Amino acid sequence: MRRHARRRIRPDGHGGYELRLPGPERALLTSLPEQLDGLLGGLDPEALDTEALPGSLARLLPAAYPRDADADAAFARSSRPELLAAQRKDLAVLAQVAKQGAATAEELEATCSALNDLRLVLGTALDVTEDPRGVDEHHPSFPQWVCYSYLSHLQEEIIEALSGILPPPAPGADDEAPDDPWGEPLGDLRWDGTPRPGR
Repeated sequence: MRRHARRRIRPDGHGGYELRLPGPERALLTSLPEQLDGLLGGLDPEALDTEALPGSLARLLPAAYPRDADADAAFARSSRPELLAAQRKDLAVLAQVAKQGAATAEELEATCSALNDLRLVLGTALDVTEDPRGVDEHHPSFPQWVCYSYLSHLQEEIIEALSGILPPPAPGADDEAPDDPWGEPLGDLRWDGTPRPGR
């Protein structure tokens, strides 16, 4: 099989993009945005105090003026409602794109942004740093690391696709979804990468 035929994202030849995702990945990319959107929807945009934010959301809504509480509060009141709305809109696009398996360039850009938000939340929970580290598969956080790696890989493919690096599908290319290299099915994970209760 040709290398580009196994890519998850590729141009469709008509100005859009095809997403070739196995079922468990579609389920994951549908459920994670919906769950994170639920958390963001529970925040009061008019009363967002940086220090009072849940730790996992801190990097999504960082302090603009960490040394000036009054200035930061004023910035939050004026800018965060719009930022929250944009983040939630991108998450909705990601969920829809995952379901339909196709996207326009604009939708793919929003998908990339939503993936980055999910990675920021998950990376904060995992305390991800620039120094790579291995995680034993028996460690409690291993499913979270698998999820983080998957989201990072998918975001990289989107960036390559939008940059025009990926070639269009070749005539006769295999249209089957790519093999799942991520081990256990991902569809039963919660937004933070942990298994759902009872799984």
